[in-house]
Amino acid sequence: MPPKVAIVGAGISGLTTAKQCLSDGFQVTVFEAREEIGGQWNYEIPDPVTGSAHSSVYQGVISNSCRDTSCFSDFPIDPSRYPDFYGHKLCLRYVEEYAAHFGLKPHIRFNTRVTSSEQLDDGRWQISFTGQDGGGGAQSTFDALFVCTGRNTTPHIPDFEGVEQFQGQVMHSHVYRQPEPFSGKSVAIIGFGSSAVDISSEICGLAAECHLITRRGGWVIPRFVLGKPAEAWDNRFSQAVLPLSVSQWTLTQLYHVIVGELPGELKPEHGMLEANPVIRSDFIENVKVGRIVPHRAGIKTITPQGMQKCYKSSHSEFINSPNSVHLYRFTVPPQHPNLFIMGIPELTGPFHPAVELQARWAAAVITGRINLPSPKEMSEWISKSEKRRVREWVNSDRHTVSVHVLPYCDSLANDIGVAPTFGRLVSRVLTSNPFLAISVLLAVYFGIAASAQYRLFGHDSKPDLAVATLRRLAKGGKELSDEEKAALRKADASPKTNNILNGEGK
Repeated sequence: MPPKVAIVGAGISGLTTAKQCLSDGFQVTVFEAREEIGGQWNYEIPDPVTGSAHSSVYQGVISNSCRDTSCFSDFPIDPSRYPDFYGHKLCLRYVEEYAAHFGLKPHIRFNTRVTSSEQLDDGRWQISFTGQDGGGGAQSTFDALFVCTGRNTTPHIPDFEGVEQFQGQVMHSHVYRQPEPFSGKSVAIIGFGSSAVDISSEICGLAAECHLITRRGGWVIPRFVLGKPAEAWDNRFSQAVLPLSVSQWTLTQLYHVIVGELPGELKPEHGMLEANPVIRSDFIENVKVGRIVPHRAGIKTITPQGMQKCYKSSHSEFINSPNSVHLYRFTVPPQHPNLFIMGIPELTGPFHPAVELQARWAAAVITGRINLPSPKEMSEWISKSEKRRVREWVNSDRHTVSVHVLPYCDSLANDIGVAPTFGRLVSRVLTSNPFLAISVLLAVYFGIAASAQYRLFGHDSKPDLAVATLRRLAKGGKELSDEEKAALRKADASPKTNNILNGEGK
């Protein structure tokens, strides 16, 4: 009997996990509490009474990673149908097309909420679930359990002193959707993550005052550098070959040339690669022209009229205790080798390639293609990983799960034997068409870091599609190549997929 697996959540991580498990012949059941796929990228208006919402995506959100790095390795995004960066509608469309191409929806139980999971004595998982109306509860047993509910479903709301006395509106970014309600108001935004920078940039043109309060500042990277997506300048050579310190110095010099000196209130003490990047092209301009007023401070007290700021030169006193995610490869608990927690790492780059490799890695564990180390050895790896993060990242709760995306992807790919190593790429030069092989090697090491490189070798490889995608990206092709379309049609001849490949459904 093939393994029977349960997947909780039909967002990006749940869908690619389902696809990989089906590819390996598993019996797959996906539990999705909502009536549609897409997870965070399925835009949702918060409940008008409770304010609750599953998705935290706001109307004007734009992807942080570009089109050519944010696709799954065996389903390239057509540049004739998608811009370099895009909003939630196009992201959801891509996810829908991915699900249709690989036939995932028949395996999803919509409007079904998992209420509990319990590991039985034989190691299997007993899952309890219920329908939308709360009735008809049922149970089923599975050989493995994938938790694909993500990190952004439940907002973290700090317990500021005096917040209950504040006479204005207090809102978490999780329920923010549009800037219009803040027209003519004085607004303070606390934080310096992606949502804080995005929201301040959206509302600063409408609000009477827009203040942004940050404890440590940070690097804000524009989406385009010298006419190309910023990621085009950070390839495999700079991420995986050069020492981290050299890469950081090089990128910092380029940043100062392109962006210039940051305002003092925003200038960080940490290096560019020591914190997760914030992506926004117009934020620094909005600060420099006075639309956004930055403050270097923490919040001590919220008063009835506003906030009492606490200025400090260091932010360490605001960290109660670092989080500890006890997961081997950021995926599996050492004591539960058939439980996989997907999408946990806070990545410096695109999400899709990393969670897809997590799914391929987990499927290899279930099938026995790779063997996990002992629980003791996995715990030792976790301990070493935590010590490395202390050295490489700023001291904050967020960065206890931060990883550099390409080295992390390579670690998973090496485990399952699909890494595009230099030796493998050179061997193709000697054993196949040398000109074609050299072009692929150059694309992998010096081109944009596309996930297609992880389909060149090993289990479930798709070399024809991977080579075609890498070469098209290296040439700057404006649409899928004929070779890519042929490879995709060979994998799936469904009418909907053929219509998309023929340029319909734009």
